[in-house]
Amino acid sequence: MTLANRITTGRLLLSVVLFVLLDLLGRDNPMAGRADPLPGWKLATVCLALFILITATDALDGYYARKLGQVSDFGRIADPAADKVIICGSFVFLSAIHWGRAIVPPWIVVAILAREFIVTALRGYMERRGHAFGADPAGKLKMILQCFAIGGVLFYRVVSDATTVEAAGARGVWWFAVVCTWGALVTTVWSGVGYVSKAWVHLREGGL
Repeated sequence: MTLANRITTGRLLLSVVLFVLLDLLGRDNPMAGRADPLPGWKLATVCLALFILITATDALDGYYARKLGQVSDFGRIADPAADKVIICGSFVFLSAIHWGRAIVPPWIVVAILAREFIVTALRGYMERRGHAFGADPAGKLKMILQCFAIGGVLFYRVVSDATTVEAAGARGVWWFAVVCTWGALVTTVWSGVGYVSKAWVHLREGGL
């Protein structure tokens, strides 16, 4: 296995660890009489650090694949798939947690998932017909905002429970997470519409 593909595989494995920790974090619900094995803000800090590590290495697999001449069909498919697993999975877990749901309601997650399914299906169809269907600037922007939204929600959980942070500061982080979440939603839908529009001409030529 090439270095680039090892990095991609490592990101997927780390995402499993992240999801396990997010599940533990979701048990921090005083209303249900349950608590985290670690104090909530400490476990949230671990989740945030791990998420940053995973997303920070996103560009490394593509960089090494090009630099070392190790571009492969596996990497071309696995890299964007890993991005979708990490981002969509994180949104699903956050929307299932009582404090995360206040910022990331389930319907936003459904909209993001629907866009990813539609664009993935269109990309497969277009590439089978020999048409390029790579990421455009809007798609890259939505990925950035999605990462900031997830990171913002986790950071809010950290500062809202840490005794050294003023309430006003925690409120500012809450608004940052809200703005990034809605920005991610808008750019996700916008980029999805752009991909559908770009593919529409070829879909009509295919007899749709």
